Amino acid sequence: MGSRRTPDRRAGARRSGGALPVLLAAVGLPLLGAVAGELTGSGGGALFAAGAVLGSGVAAALCGRAGRWWVVMAAPPVVLAARAGTAYLADREGLQGKALASAAVRWVVGAFPVMAWAVAVALLVVVVRVVLDRRARRGRRSADRRRAAGTREPETSDSAKDGTAKHGTAKNDSATPDTVTGGTRTGRTPTPTRRSHRG
Repeated sequence: MGSRRTPDRRAGARRSGGALPVLLAAVGLPLLGAVAGELTGSGGGALFAAGAVLGSGVAAALCGRAGRWWVVMAAPPVVLAARAGTAYLADREGLQGKALASAAVRWVVGAFPVMAWAVAVALLVVVVRVVLDRRARRGRRSADRRRAAGTREPETSDSAKDGTAKHGTAKNDSATPDTVTGGTRTGRTPTPTRRSHRG
């Protein structure tokens, strides 16, 4: 079983393309959405939500098998950090003391739906990948079984042919003493017919 799992894991690692694309998607896209929201004045609006959800989904699609749950668990803190960090940098002078505390509460409340959507999309992508991987494994196993069955069929046919050839020669050899020559069997002597004579 270990020899079968190792190629699957290596193939998954090759498909993922490394940790850098996953990191850029998981962190870069939510941060980009948050910056775009601050620049356009929407704050934690549609641009921020689109970047966060898209980033978690792409990261879940690119990561390897071992990193899927890391992407799911990291989505909420990454989304909140992107939102809070950009909002604080946009108004550092005005966010001091009590204003900062009240703003932090607003950031958490406002980012909570986006965090939930990001986690849901990441989980959906993970489930789809698991289902597709299982179907691919079943297809490979059935193909291997068909190949194994195809390699066994010529061996059985050859052995059957050898067996029939042997049985056929044995029957022919046993039948040689009873070979008919000239209308009579060589293994038997003809008996004279008895005629009844009346005196």
